[in-house]
Amino acid sequence: MKSRLLIILFFITHQLFSQEFSREFGRISQNEIDLKSDEKDPEAGAVILFDMGESIFFDTESGYDIRFTRTKRMKIFDQTAIENAEVSIPFYVDGYGKTETIKSIEAFTYNIEEGRLIKKALDQSTIFEERISERWREKKFVFPDVREGSIFEFKYVLETPFHFNLPDWTFQDKIPTIYSQYRVRMIPFYEYVFLVQGISRFDYQKSEVAKEKRTWGSVIKDHGRNVGSGVEFQDYVHTYALKNIPAFKDESYITSINDYIIKMDFQLAKFHSPTGGSNNIISTWPELNKALLKHEKFGKYLKSCNRFVKKVFEADINLEGKTEKEKSEIIVDYVKSNFSWNGFNSKYTSKSAKEFFTQKTGNSADINLFLTALFDYAGFEAHPLILSTRNHGKIKTDYPFDHFFNYTVTFVNSKQPFLADGTENYLSYNRIPPRCINEKGLLVKDDDVNWFGLNNNVVSWENRQININVDAENLNSKITATFYTTEYVAYYYKQKYRNDTTAIKNFLLNSNINKINRIETFNYDNTNRPYIISFEGKAEIEKIGSNLIISPFLNLAITENRLTQKTRSYPVDFMYSNAEQFNITIDVPSGYKITNLPESYSMNNDLAEIKLDYQNRESILEINARYTFKKSIYQTNEYARIRFYFDTIVKKFNEQIVFEKDN
Repeated sequence: MKSRLLIILFFITHQLFSQEFSREFGRISQNEIDLKSDEKDPEAGAVILFDMGESIFFDTESGYDIRFTRTKRMKIFDQTAIENAEVSIPFYVDGYGKTETIKSIEAFTYNIEEGRLIKKALDQSTIFEERISERWREKKFVFPDVREGSIFEFKYVLETPFHFNLPDWTFQDKIPTIYSQYRVRMIPFYEYVFLVQGISRFDYQKSEVAKEKRTWGSVIKDHGRNVGSGVEFQDYVHTYALKNIPAFKDESYITSINDYIIKMDFQLAKFHSPTGGSNNIISTWPELNKALLKHEKFGKYLKSCNRFVKKVFEADINLEGKTEKEKSEIIVDYVKSNFSWNGFNSKYTSKSAKEFFTQKTGNSADINLFLTALFDYAGFEAHPLILSTRNHGKIKTDYPFDHFFNYTVTFVNSKQPFLADGTENYLSYNRIPPRCINEKGLLVKDDDVNWFGLNNNVVSWENRQININVDAENLNSKITATFYTTEYVAYYYKQKYRNDTTAIKNFLLNSNINKINRIETFNYDNTNRPYIISFEGKAEIEKIGSNLIISPFLNLAITENRLTQKTRSYPVDFMYSNAEQFNITIDVPSGYKITNLPESYSMNNDLAEIKLDYQNRESILEINARYTFKKSIYQTNEYARIRFYFDTIVKKFNEQIVFEKDN
């Protein structure tokens, strides 16, 4: 019996060479002590000297569990990288009594003091646990006494009973890595698919049969032959290594770093029983849909909602005489007004339909499967749609694994099909939260396989109308402004500032405005109208000689280009198409004239539009400006153009105007 392995490689290549250091835990070499910077990235504030992992299958009373051991060592070059001394170790809890267990954690910091290497151990009492989600927890700790020049390392052991959750391995980090290695000791009963992202080959790769023999069950030898009911086997050992891995630096406008960083994922594909026979774990999308519809916390929950949905329509919802759009708004608004989201994402429910209806709170699946049942009862064709949130990673549609998904929304097949979500009050009935806008989702129906695009082509607008009245004598200007925001821009303001005028004031004070006299907001609870912020304030004016210098956009436009890399091998993902518009009037102060007025500018193509128009009407200067990114996602071949447009916006929308005293 042989252990089986399938490897798939994706994306980019890079050339790698290596500095060599000790890889033995607890043994620090003089080369590491003397190291002042990473030779491949001298500007890096820290470096990972090595990061090594190993997974093995070990015997238990019920079969085999997996033991994962990780050993990692880093060095700090300057204070900017001290944050790397904070460590989080995630582990999985299935909700049915099974859990991964972190068996041990060892951590040490090494510093040179008075010419001697001083070793300081982590105080085990400082390790604490946090809940990430309903299924994930993490152990967290901070290395002691980390400073410039420190070397620190940790080693931990995690044991898991979940064969589907063979630990993955990430070779790349946000700081350079000199050496990264992962070794997996496979047994012949479990067959995995290996998905490799970010490289076309390893620096070192080896597969070999272990010398040691292991047994399952009763193995009895008779003249060298097995006459028992057990099986004798050997581990098949796979080792993968990379050297001098560059830091992953460009995190601007991406779904998740996990979609692009160099890593290996493992998916359980088949189980081979020691007694004979095999079971496929990789199914098909139709089979996955059928399994979901039979699942107690998905399809069965959806059916059990019916009697509670009937009560809702009998007591609280009347759709008589309403249009299809009005009915949809009423149904979604009912859910948002009567049930609260507990903050957890899930494709499976956390409680029974009765508990959810009674307690009025639940995770995203509790809420949105109930919402699906409401639409179905109202006569709509409605189905659950499962997806992966942005921080959970993209779905690999070639491999029908249900753990690719972590969220459920409602698909409504009306005259204009739409997706609905009942967790967020700040969005229209036919919008899903930004965290859910991640390429595509799978419609859960028992008779077909349909993928539904999650991107919305509706442009989200922010229109800023600003009047600047210049007080030359006191070197300030009175600002009167109104911001009109729609769609996801309105959602951003509402979600971030919660209609709190103090929080909005602090945001405005971070621009060129230094005093706020009045703030009002409108339509906070109305998703069908623009969310409006209106305020009055003051801004200082710079004076050079007899000239006054004014920044008309008040630092409210884009002030820096976040696309810093010259080239990029992955898309620019804005989540949604967006546009910003400025209508600015400046009252020219008496006794002054404009001597330095930026030129008007206009460009418009299939990717973006940038327009600035300056009209000097003697006592009043009018500026009408806007920039629009017409797509939510730009591919790698469009990167250079988008980067150039950002540079143009930063330059054009931050130019100053000079007023000269009229002699």
